[in-house]
Amino acid sequence: MPASASRRPSSSVAARLSIGQVLGILRDEFPDLAHSKLHYLESEGLITPERTAAGYRKYSREDIDRLRFVLRAQRDRFWPLKVIKEHLLEHGVDSEVTSIASRPGPSSTLQAVRLDRRGLAREATVEEEFLSELEQFGFLTEGELFYGAADLEIVTAARDLAEVGLHPRHLVMLRTAAEREAHMIGSVTRPRSRPGDSAARGEAEDFARDLGESMITLHGAVLRTKLRDG
Repeated sequence: MPASASRRPSSSVAARLSIGQVLGILRDEFPDLAHSKLHYLESEGLITPERTAAGYRKYSREDIDRLRFVLRAQRDRFWPLKVIKEHLLEHGVDSEVTSIASRPGPSSTLQAVRLDRRGLAREATVEEEFLSELEQFGFLTEGELFYGAADLEIVTAARDLAEVGLHPRHLVMLRTAAEREAHMIGSVTRPRSRPGDSAARGEAEDFARDLGESMITLHGAVLRTKLRDG
């Protein structure tokens, strides 16, 4: 056997990726993803990358699939890690998410969305001028190259409200309320995120998501009550 062949890594070894490579693969869809988040998900048992003799983490394609599922579940469904872990144990990453649609989360499906400006307008069935109006009143960020599921949800909801006469300029109080809630959540979670502690930062991020879910639930319940009483 030639010497070069004897040094060639096996396919299973070659398929293992470094943490930097994993971040490079996932950051297009999850631009805020950091080492600390991966370390935290590992500490919570959501992924189990292999370790080299020197202690470096090596991720398989299966690890990446699990990471993508976990991150989408948190972003699009606001599922807490406990629910995600139960789902993975019961159904795996290839299952239909609607099988537990009654679990926490405002959406009914898990779909990755990455749209340019024209694509966002097309998917939401609005004119691009409407996107400019949403930018003007702070519902979308100006200058974005790509938009995700939350942006599409904002535009679609704003379109529905505009059709009955509630235009973005009338909805500024909703955006302001959301900003205040985000600030409130940040003030509670920030002390949990300790500099240099990857697991603590990851835990703080998930705690913030759980609080956000509770805020959404409370807001919806109060609004339904007020509509009923009114």
